[in-house]
Amino acid sequence: MFKKQYCLVDNNTLASEALAAYFYAFSSEEQLSEALTHRPDGVGCFVLGSGSNVVFASDMDTLVLHNVIQGIDVVDQVDGSVWVKVAGGVLWHSLVLWSIKKGYSGLENLSLIPGTVGAAPIQNIGAYGVELCDVFESLDAIEIKTGRRISLNKGQCDFAYRHSVFKTPAYAGQWVVVSVTLKLCSLKEGVGVEFKTEYGEIEAELARRNIAQLTPELMSNVIVSIRQRKLPDPNVLPNVGSFFKNPIVSTRECRRIKNKFPDLVNYSLSEDKCKLAAGWMIDQLGWKGREDGGAKVHDQQALVLTNVGGGGKAVVDLSKKIQADVKDAFGVFLEPEPLIFI
Repeated sequence: MFKKQYCLVDNNTLASEALAAYFYAFSSEEQLSEALTHRPDGVGCFVLGSGSNVVFASDMDTLVLHNVIQGIDVVDQVDGSVWVKVAGGVLWHSLVLWSIKKGYSGLENLSLIPGTVGAAPIQNIGAYGVELCDVFESLDAIEIKTGRRISLNKGQCDFAYRHSVFKTPAYAGQWVVVSVTLKLCSLKEGVGVEFKTEYGEIEAELARRNIAQLTPELMSNVIVSIRQRKLPDPNVLPNVGSFFKNPIVSTRECRRIKNKFPDLVNYSLSEDKCKLAAGWMIDQLGWKGREDGGAKVHDQQALVLTNVGGGGKAVVDLSKKIQADVKDAFGVFLEPEPLIFI
């Protein structure tokens, strides 16, 4: 049954009180098909997972389809590799914990990332040297307009930094990801695991805990500890995590900025590309901890914008002021990470 004028405050981590014209939670592909077949005439659709990467700055004059399909199944296992098919409505961190309990490796660096499995391929989630595309095998999706079902492999998904084919005009907002298949390593088969520990924060935490022999569970615990220190709990401070992407610029552009700001935090991606630390730039301009119109830059993490009473619109307004300031000072445009509805 479609719910009308549904308040989305409990369905987005920014706690925006935006209203959806219609709302429908589906727990199976059959229910999704029913919703698409009988949806109100002339009303568009928006697919919502846990609402951890979306900003509602106004009401939604659409049908919001809430994906809560559950299920995790091992579909194949060969020579230490295991293929796992996961329903789109499964919470991502629940999948990470499940994989560790089963003795599978590959997801530990992606621990505590908010959101659902169905949303993970949309922006190719990543953290601490690992991206979804590193373990991705394929996905199944249903077209909103026609109800037809397709499968896409890694190449067809066109993954890049916080990007996939689902962010292009030909696919954006037109598909529902109902399942994702990942290729992990089974430690029960005696396969050696090379953990990604190159980040300074990880190395410091391993040293602090005096960990010499890593396991997926220990690695996950380290990542969770780091993330909990850096990022506020949305249940306490409503937020969508990192609000801006780290900009990628040419090496030449990086040198130009570094001449003016010698302490610029940057990471070399190739001979001609560098990634800049957006949080560092925002912090250098004095935004950390500042409140403006019911939104605030987090006290400990300049990349996080929180809702302190003004709702989604206040957060968007604050983000635009930060973008203008960074552009003026560094000549770099900060692209928002979440999907924004104004």
